[in-house]
Amino acid sequence: MQAGDISTWTGVAVTLVISSCSWVDSRRQARIGKEANEISHLQAEAAARRASAVEDTLAAALRILGERGPGSSLELPESFGGVHGEVRWEVRRRGGHRFALRNVGSATAFGVRVDPDGLGASARNLPQDATVRPDESVQFVMAAGVGRRLPGEVCVRWDGRAQGKAQAQAAVVPVA
Repeated sequence: MQAGDISTWTGVAVTLVISSCSWVDSRRQARIGKEANEISHLQAEAAARRASAVEDTLAAALRILGERGPGSSLELPESFGGVHGEVRWEVRRRGGHRFALRNVGSATAFGVRVDPDGLGASARNLPQDATVRPDESVQFVMAAGVGRRLPGEVCVRWDGRAQGKAQAQAAVVPVA
C-alpha cells in the first residue's frame, strides 16, 4: 500500500459521508414540501367554502333588506364587522411539521399574517392577509433547521380595532 492510497480512500469516505447527509436532507425537505402542498390545497378549499358562505349570507341579507323595504337597516353580526369582541390566538402542532394558528377569541380577525422573522427558511404557507373566524384555524409548515431548534413562539399580526378605531394588532403566541 502506498502513501497516496490512504488519502484516496479517505477522500472516498468523506465523499460518501457528505453524499449520504445530502440525500437525507433532500428527503426531509421533500417531505416538508409535500406537507406544505397539502396545506395549500386545504387552504384553497377553505377559501372556496368561505366565499360560498359569504355569497349565501349576502344573498340572504339582500333578501331581508328587500322584504323590509327602503330606509330600514340591518344589524350585522360580530363576524361581519358588527359588535367587536376579543381576538386571542394559540398555535398547536398538528403532526409532523404542520402547525395550526387558531383564533380562540370571540371576534373575527382580518388581515391575519404570521411574521416570518425568526422562523427559519423552512417555514412555508405562512398566513398572509387571511380571515380567521372564532374557533377556526389556518395551517402552516415549520421545521427545525440544521443546528436550529423550532421557535418557541410566533408573532401574529392582524387588522383590528382599538377604542373604536381601526388599528394594527400584534401578539406573540407560544407554540404548544
